[in-house]
Amino acid sequence: MRKKTISKTYMRGVTDWEFISIKRKEENFHICIKKINEVDKPFILDRYGKETAFIDNGYYIVEFTPLNELYNARAFLDKNLDIIGYYFDISLENGVEDCIPYYDDLYLDVIYDGKPKFVIEIEDKDELEEALNSGKITQEQYDLANKKCSDLVEEIVSNRNIFINMNIKDLIHKYFK
Repeated sequence: MRKKTISKTYMRGVTDWEFISIKRKEENFHICIKKINEVDKPFILDRYGKETAFIDNGYYIVEFTPLNELYNARAFLDKNLDIIGYYFDISLENGVEDCIPYYDDLYLDVIYDGKPKFVIEIEDKDELEEALNSGKITQEQYDLANKKCSDLVEEIVSNRNIFINMNIKDLIHKYFK
């Protein structure tokens, strides 16, 4: 298992950024907005046969760390504030340490693209299997990761995920003028 702090994830190659962390007490989650001002080179992935930049100059990463769920949600937005995609890390625990949200990554990831197609992918099943086989995680943690992943996919498919349904553009406009 890897402990990941929100202030550092997905920041390799980013040379200048702005970072804001907000606690939403009433909903019991943290929001972290990263405005990417400058990168060494864009972070590009092949999505459905097309190269897509997920991190580039002027882009945003908005992360949601719910304290009562076992996942961390991340939205990638381009400089026009159009959502490129969502990435969910299944976690064993979420918390806050030194005022910075963190999650204990439990290997499985869920990727969701609402546009141009409705696509959900589950990533890193092999890493989860390897972690179990090598003793890095227990059978209970393995089962928990698979159950949470299944529950999250169902939540996304039924359009009940609070973070996908949130108006992220308004959040960014509120904190980045």
